[in-house]
Amino acid sequence: MRSLKILLIGAFLMLVSTTVSAQKFGIRAGANFSDINGDGWNTDAKTGLYVGVYKEIPLVKSLLFIQPEVQYSQEGFSTNIDDVKIDYLTVPILAKIYAAKLLSFETGPQFEFLVNDDNFGDANSFVPSWAFGTSLNLPLGLSINARYITGLDDTYDGISGKNQVFQVGAAFQF
Repeated sequence: MRSLKILLIGAFLMLVSTTVSAQKFGIRAGANFSDINGDGWNTDAKTGLYVGVYKEIPLVKSLLFIQPEVQYSQEGFSTNIDDVKIDYLTVPILAKIYAAKLLSFETGPQFEFLVNDDNFGDANSFVPSWAFGTSLNLPLGLSINARYITGLDDTYDGISGKNQVFQVGAAFQF
């Protein structure tokens, strides 16, 4: 719990710092389509939402950026018996490359901290993941983005199965 507090305070300070004038921050939101993948799982995708804030920190002007984020993400899956909902506070730290001003690609680790679950099983309180995404960057700071996130560790303690999430949404950069 202490590590979570330190991580959240660090992410917050990074997001609100104004030490470099070229840094931009923004908000993002959209839909999650999540499922669990593993041996013996017969599940369907569940729809949820995500909402968060991010900061774009330049490493190589107009080309390479680090984009830390903090977001709330509703994930889960559907079985033939019940819908399982798992809510996370996620902290992606992505490398973002602009192929052109209009198109960018991002990838990097994402750290998921359990906020709530439906008591389906003993959900792990921390799940490391990896994210891959792309954005169509429109004028006036608006972008449309898609991202695929795959769990690197099991979602539940003692049960083999990893989160798989596809996100589609929009972002606005200030």
